[in-house]
Amino acid sequence: MTNYGANILSYMQEQKFRIRAFNIVYLEGVDPDTFAVNTDRLDEWNDVRMVIRDNGEILHCVSATTEPGRYYTENPLNPNGAARIAFGQHLEAWTFGTHKGQDALVQCGAVKVHRDKNKDGFRTGDPVDVADSFGLNQHTTSNAPELVGRWSAGCLVGRYPESHTKFMQLCRDAGMRRFDTTVLDGSGLHKLGVLG
Repeated sequence: MTNYGANILSYMQEQKFRIRAFNIVYLEGVDPDTFAVNTDRLDEWNDVRMVIRDNGEILHCVSATTEPGRYYTENPLNPNGAARIAFGQHLEAWTFGTHKGQDALVQCGAVKVHRDKNKDGFRTGDPVDVADSFGLNQHTTSNAPELVGRWSAGCLVGRYPESHTKFMQLCRDAGMRRFDTTVLDGSGLHKLGVLG
């Protein structure tokens, strides 16, 4: 059986990303059960939230979104467009807090995003914006909805409240106060053989 966790960490090392004892990684456009590439359509739960130990062990792997839903893509909170988090690693940019009453990791450091001003649901050609005040948090839903809808205006959102509770407990058990998060293009990893 392929050790996807170790493969992802090897790729991260090649990219000169920081690897810690506890690593939060999101894969865009892949299935959480099979790691197969999906259609990555707007407004669908087609991304993966993972926690990987530094030995490659995957502690957590669940359905999520790294992208805003259709509502906020078409009705952005920022006049320059909805935030789509950039691929790559964002260092020490989240800490414990609440998001609309939910236990969450809240943004506390600089994060790079693309502004989807043309509302096409892609990053390509979109202007880059970097700040520590986007309110780009890691939270969940209340009812595991079929579509992303209004659950994300750019946040990293776990689909299922139950798995989010486990995610937050893992974060607490890690004994850290600030968290790095890495966001990767799943289809790109397949092309490189990392997930294939």
